[in-house]
Amino acid sequence: MTELHDLIAAFAAIGATADGGVCRLTATPLDKDARDLFLREIAGRDLLPRIDAIGNMFGVAVLAPASKEIVITGSHLDSQPTGGRYDGVYGVLAGLLAVQAVRDRALASPGKARRNLAVANWTNEEGARFQPSLTGSSVFAGSLLLQQAYACDDGDGVTLGDALAAIGYRGASPLTFEPLRYVELHVEQGDHLEREAADIGAVSGAWMTRKISVMFEGDVSHTGPTPMGRRRDALRAAARAIEALYSEVELANVGVHASAAKISVFPNSPNVVAGRVRVWFEVRHEDEAVVLTLGDRFLARIKQEASAIGVDISIAADERRAAPTLDPAGLELVRGVASDLGMKTLTLKTVTGHDALAIQKRIPSSLIFVPSKDGLSHNPREFTAPEALDKGYEVLVETLWRMVTAEG
Repeated sequence: MTELHDLIAAFAAIGATADGGVCRLTATPLDKDARDLFLREIAGRDLLPRIDAIGNMFGVAVLAPASKEIVITGSHLDSQPTGGRYDGVYGVLAGLLAVQAVRDRALASPGKARRNLAVANWTNEEGARFQPSLTGSSVFAGSLLLQQAYACDDGDGVTLGDALAAIGYRGASPLTFEPLRYVELHVEQGDHLEREAADIGAVSGAWMTRKISVMFEGDVSHTGPTPMGRRRDALRAAARAIEALYSEVELANVGVHASAAKISVFPNSPNVVAGRVRVWFEVRHEDEAVVLTLGDRFLARIKQEASAIGVDISIAADERRAAPTLDPAGLELVRGVASDLGMKTLTLKTVTGHDALAIQKRIPSSLIFVPSKDGLSHNPREFTAPEALDKGYEVLVETLWRMVTAEG
């Protein structure tokens, strides 16, 4: 579908990096540029624009004026620092075109649509600049308070609330309809579909994720004259902890995915022993008990190992995202639509976080995947074939049509 591919290319130019990727962090000038373009696309298709207080953007097609119910589709426009051109953006832009297609179909069949339809861009899904991730969708779902979201700050101490205000997207026109269902179309970010030669992934649920942020407190000193035995090196303790996490994963040998992907060092000088270090760890597995047990064992181990070299630890954050089950009826609907369209479908769980998982806490939500080349994501080489993108779009359009026309 040429229009979809052209839109993806246009948004990929906003924040484009020299290596072919995209860096478009939440509430930056580049995020504003992408949002502005999306707003123009909404207006150009005669959809009703809405922006709520956390910056979530909506383009509404009023298909059934007598109804307050609304079905929502969408994803996110923000990226990781090393993002590709499909993650999130595909779901927003395919959603935009799908809303338009469903509206045109409804106009051709007066009275068929029983509820309204909207496309959404959720604020700060990635959590690259502000933590936690899934911020906008969590506020929408009611699981994160607006003021708590506003207070999230970046590495420079800028809060999300202030950053949104600075780019003009701390909105005042919330969605006033009654959300009924949510559907998100996304690239898989894994290789299951590719390995199974499947066209569509119907996502049944997600792995549990435990996000642990640990502070290591030692003492600053000169890297030259300070005797080795007297050093309280926080960075040394952090390094041991990183290796300890990987060691625990190997010992468990049950398919856990784990990482230590962000680190902050004070004073971060080559001539000063680090006095304070913060490391962000993650543990993921489909079995919640595995995640909790491994995480607890890891924390007990690093506390003992850090103490042995004179370093104290404290837990700055320990966020536990349960392994949710997505809407079973939506899952079967997606499978049925794909089958009717002659596509091979694979039912699977997602390892990654998505807005659909946050929104499921408020309304029934569905997640549709298309294949990712080599399972690569959060990488400039992220790629999904145009024909695979088109198949996902076709499934989304028909799924949305059946949702807005269903009885009851």
